Amino acid sequence: MSYMRFTILPPEGIEADGRRINIGASAEDITDVLGQPADILNDDSGLTRYFYFNNELRFDLDSNGRLSFVEFIGGTEGKLRPEIYGINAFEADADALLALLTENDSGASTEDGGYSYYFPNIQIGISRHATPEAIAKMKAEYIAEGEEISPGILAFEQNRASHWSMIGIGQSGYYGKKG
Repeated sequence: MSYMRFTILPPEGIEADGRRINIGASAEDITDVLGQPADILNDDSGLTRYFYFNNELRFDLDSNGRLSFVEFIGGTEGKLRPEIYGINAFEADADALLALLTENDSGASTEDGGYSYYFPNIQIGISRHATPEAIAKMKAEYIAEGEEISPGILAFEQNRASHWSMIGIGQSGYYGKKG
């Protein structure tokens, strides 16, 4: 399967092979660019979710049928390679992408113990499954118990800590108030 080239364009939306899908777009606008979703989920609040590319790409449509959020969720294990500000969001070093987003958001961000960061001025969120601190703690626990950690497991966990697994872009206010 051939995958499209995706570019995240904060705070407006995304581009898929040069075709724009802006926040606020209709379901028809999305399907005109990407075709029919592989899966559609509806919840009781009126939110509709479209999933593409083996669930690596999600679109949330609000109760008015307008795009409110786009999320790339494949990380380094996935096939999609979204770019933002000229770098690949999943292949870039986690600290490099964090610095780039912080610079473009005028320094405003919130974080959740190093696992997630939110940038309210550009409406971007990123998250990962592990942090360097969590890996250091895991290694210390193995040493304290007199056990050796498998090199394969250590490499896997270090990769999860040094790359982001999700990047999303939301409508104004999704990641906090603009300001």
